[in-house]
Amino acid sequence: MAEDNTAAASAPAEAAVDVDPISRRLLSARTLLSFAIGLAILALVLSRINVEVDQILAHLRQTNPLYYLAALLVYYTTFIVRGLRWHKLLENVGFRPEEGVRLPPVSGVAIIVLLGWFANCIVPAKLGDAYRAYLLKRTAGVPFVKTFGTIVAERIIDVLLLFSLLAGSALLAFGGALPPVIFGIMQVGLVLVGAALVGLLAMRNLSPLITRLIPSRFRQQYALLEQGTLGSFRSLPLVLLYSVLEWAIEAARLYLVCLSLGLFQLQPSIVVFVALSSALLTTLPVTPAGLGFVESAIVGILLLAASFGLAPGIDENLATSVAILDRTISYWSLIVVGFGFYLFGRKRLAVAQ
Repeated sequence: MAEDNTAAASAPAEAAVDVDPISRRLLSARTLLSFAIGLAILALVLSRINVEVDQILAHLRQTNPLYYLAALLVYYTTFIVRGLRWHKLLENVGFRPEEGVRLPPVSGVAIIVLLGWFANCIVPAKLGDAYRAYLLKRTAGVPFVKTFGTIVAERIIDVLLLFSLLAGSALLAFGGALPPVIFGIMQVGLVLVGAALVGLLAMRNLSPLITRLIPSRFRQQYALLEQGTLGSFRSLPLVLLYSVLEWAIEAARLYLVCLSLGLFQLQPSIVVFVALSSALLTTLPVTPAGLGFVESAIVGILLLAASFGLAPGIDENLATSVAILDRTISYWSLIVVGFGFYLFGRKRLAVAQ
C-alpha cells in the first residue's frame, strides 16, 4: 500500500518534468517582449526610409511563383543537410549502436533540427538549441548535456565558417574599401569568432583548471559537455562539407527570391553577403530568430549596394519587398511548418523507454 502511495505521489512529479519546455515559454512575458522588440526595430527602420505600401504590394503581387516555390523548396533541403551533419556529430561522440545507442534515422534527426529552428522562431535566447537536445534525449535516451555539447560544436563550426565566407563575399562585392556599415557587420562576426575560439581553446587546454573551479555537483555535467563539444571535431572534412553546402543553400534561397522579383542583374557576391549577414544576425539572442534585425539588414545592405552601383534597380520599396518575401520563407513559413511537426511530428519519434 505504501509503495502504491509512493508511486501515485511520484507520477505527477514525473509528468510535470515531462511537460514540453516550449509550451511553457510560448506566451511568457519574456517571449512576448522579444517579439515586441523585434517588431519595434523593424518599424523604426522602415520609418526612416522612404517606403510606399502601395509600391511594396505591387512588387509582391508581381512575384514569379515558380522562382518563389523553388526558393521555398531549396530552403527546406537545408534541414536534410543539417540532419546529416548533426547525425555525424552525434556519431562522433559515441552515439552508435555498438555503444548501446540507437539514434533516429537521418530523417528523424532532421525533424528534430527543424523543431529546434521552429522553437528559435517563437522564443528568444536561442532556446531552440536546448530544445533539440531535450527532444533527442526523449527519443534516444542519450545524456542531455553531452548532446548539447554537439550543438555547441555545431555552432562554433558555423560561426567560424560563416565569418570566413562573409569576409570573402564582402571583399568580392565591395573590394578593399569596405563601407562603415559593412565593416561593423564584420566586427560583429569577428567578436563571435573570437568568443568561439577562446571558449574552445579554454575547454581543450584548461580543462583541469576549469574543473577545479566548478562546484563539485556540476563537474560530471561539465565533463559530459566537454566530451560532447570536443568529441564532435572528428571527421571534420565531411562535417565542413555539409556546413558549406548549408550556407550555399541559404544563399541560393535568397538568390531565387531576388529572381522572383525580377532582380536578374544582382551580383552573386552581393546576394551571398546579404544571406550570410542575415544568418549571422539570427544568432543574436534578443529576438526570436533575429526578428527585426534580419529584415533591417537585408534592406540596409541592398540599399547600400545600390548606392555603390552594385544592385541595379534596387530602391527602398524593392529592398523591403525582398526582405518581406525572403522572411515569409525563412521565418514565417517555418513557424507554420514547424508548428505542424510540433503537433504531429514529435509523436512519431520513438520515445526512449
